[in-house]
Amino acid sequence: MSDTATSRQKQYLRQLGCKDVAKLSKQQASQLIDQLIAQEKASGKTFSCPYCKSQFGPRPKRTKTCPSCGQTIVHLSGKFYTQHQVDNLNQKEWLAESLANTKSEVKDDWKEERKYRKEFGEALILGYQITAGDSCPHTKPLENGLVLIEDAFDNPELLPPFDECRHDSCECDFSSVMGDEAPRRLRIIESSDKSARSKLVTRQNSPYAAKGKTSGCASVLGVCFLLIAVCSCITLL
Repeated sequence: MSDTATSRQKQYLRQLGCKDVAKLSKQQASQLIDQLIAQEKASGKTFSCPYCKSQFGPRPKRTKTCPSCGQTIVHLSGKFYTQHQVDNLNQKEWLAESLANTKSEVKDDWKEERKYRKEFGEALILGYQITAGDSCPHTKPLENGLVLIEDAFDNPELLPPFDECRHDSCECDFSSVMGDEAPRRLRIIESSDKSARSKLVTRQNSPYAAKGKTSGCASVLGVCFLLIAVCSCITLL
């Protein structure tokens, strides 16, 4: 495990006025933070409330009730936030982390899938079946729909969670659909946006990509930029 100061420690130190933080260890960063906070307190420095802009001091360790407006001030890595701002930060970090995890999972699956198809001449994993969470009505039209593994590899944002999903309530998920276990009829989720579809190039070069005929439409509004508008439902026979 790395002993280098964390990104949050470095951010905190920069807010405290220390710029030379690249080579600090975690322990050194922690000690320096305590030292600089003590200096701030001794100097009588004050700070602005993110709600009412009135001044307060000294710097709180994490949260503080503003003496003027009574709102709870959240202190993160040297900056002060409202509760709403913290929620937005948590949402942004959750989406970014979820996307990174999904991208890594699909990348690993596709790497193994390519080996399997090359060896056996057929698909092992068709793609990923979407499960819509009870708290995410915007994903209901996608319930049990299939995102081809080729499409998920090109754009992991086709899989949940989506932008409208919330970090504190989303239960949306996806699971692998194996070729020998797939139901007879599956709906393949596709965007009606031609420019979005043109970016899904992997399936064009995959001889074992699922194929079928258009059988209808499902309205999928506001899920993500590739699922905006109406999605085609392709039936695997």
